[in-house]
Amino acid sequence: MKVILKENVETLGYTGDVIEVNRGYARNYLFPRGLALEYTSGNLKSIEHLKKKEWEKRNREALEAKELAERINHLELLFTVKSGKDGKLFGSVTNKDIAQSLADNYQIEIDRKKIEPNEPLKKIGNYQLSLRLYTDVEAELKVRIIPEEETKKEGIHAEDKKEENKAEEENKAIEENK
Repeated sequence: MKVILKENVETLGYTGDVIEVNRGYARNYLFPRGLALEYTSGNLKSIEHLKKKEWEKRNREALEAKELAERINHLELLFTVKSGKDGKLFGSVTNKDIAQSLADNYQIEIDRKKIEPNEPLKKIGNYQLSLRLYTDVEAELKVRIIPEEETKKEGIHAEDKKEENKAEEENKAIEENK
């Protein structure tokens, strides 16, 4: 029996492929799960239309991800935390904290699971994190963790606020140019 795949099926093929399968496999597995349609000229045309829409959607998502990656590549997040004498944090900076900071400060919504490495940051220092935004699109985010005592002594916090304001102004200028 000939069928048209509506979705990618690992052992059979990809969306829109016309394949030959056993009648029972099609009736008992593929059709009930919505993975395939019976091969007819009408169904073939509708699948071609779906393939075209899917392709356009993927291109649009990839373009949006590239634009977002460009914005993120210019950002640096600052976390002021309590720490011990040897630079170890009392607690940690997690991917959830990083995603929340991006949302609060720059209105960028990122799923915390897309931030790599997927482990908390537990020491003072500068970090370069990778964000997987789409299949082939990654962004690099700079994260700086400094102790609270240092900000009080040197007034770094005010300086970093100026840097954050500059970054926000740059992001606004980029958005206005769209």
